[in-house]
Amino acid sequence: MYGIIEPLFSDTSILTMRIGAEKFNTIPQLPGIYRFYGTNGEMLYVGKAKNLRRRIFSYKRVKSGSVSRKVSKLIANTTSFDFLVTNSEREALLLENLQIRQNRPPYNHANKETETYYFVYLKTDASGLKFRLAMRIHDNADTSYWHGCFKGHLQVRKSFGCLLRLIWMAEHGIQNPMLLPVLLNRNLTPMNYYLPWKFSSENASQHDLVNLINTWVKGENCEILDWFVVQIEGGEKLTPFQSLFLEYHIETLKLFFEKKLVKHKEIRGNRTIILQDELDDLLIA
Repeated sequence: MYGIIEPLFSDTSILTMRIGAEKFNTIPQLPGIYRFYGTNGEMLYVGKAKNLRRRIFSYKRVKSGSVSRKVSKLIANTTSFDFLVTNSEREALLLENLQIRQNRPPYNHANKETETYYFVYLKTDASGLKFRLAMRIHDNADTSYWHGCFKGHLQVRKSFGCLLRLIWMAEHGIQNPMLLPVLLNRNLTPMNYYLPWKFSSENASQHDLVNLINTWVKGENCEILDWFVVQIEGGEKLTPFQSLFLEYHIETLKLFFEKKLVKHKEIRGNRTIILQDELDDLLIA
């Protein structure tokens, strides 16, 4: 009445039955990448390993109920695999990263989705601060005012929104965030904004804030955060709402500095910017 259903896992693994034990015997104990393919030769998954033999055998030996649903489906749909040996685990990471970006295997998630990469333009002069976020550096632009690129839509726009709000509050000597301009009161920072200095133009180029902005965005130090606190508090007690607002913004900028800006400084070396197509590889430890 019912046909015989081949079990997904048995004493002889499904991968061994489909591919043959001989294929597994050729796997070396070396670093590299491995790729699983489906019935029509489509790449289903690519992974990296410090020891290819140990990693691939872990798929061969899985038992029913001992792996995630994704791994179970991957094994059920795999009809062949291959591997490439690399000189090091780091080289395997780079190759895996490239293969995922090029082939978008359905069982890979990390680095598969299209990411947002922002360049940030910060130009200070005697009159104010010119701010811009862009997906690319504009043609014929002076790259000395551009920073990045930085990966991640929400984190980048949220952090630079916090920066602009605190600069405006410190410059205008206000503690109440309800008095901020409408464009700065939105959840995400505007893509373009001009913030005029309140102090006199004669002293603008020497103002501490100019240097503090530049050293923060370059990942050199976080001194601007202490400057914000001193300028905004102004020796007066803040309301609970104002204190929470300031604390949230300071913490957001501190985390962005530690997670993004310091790392960016480490990997860019003597350069001022990193292009989108090389950032992911440079971020690999």
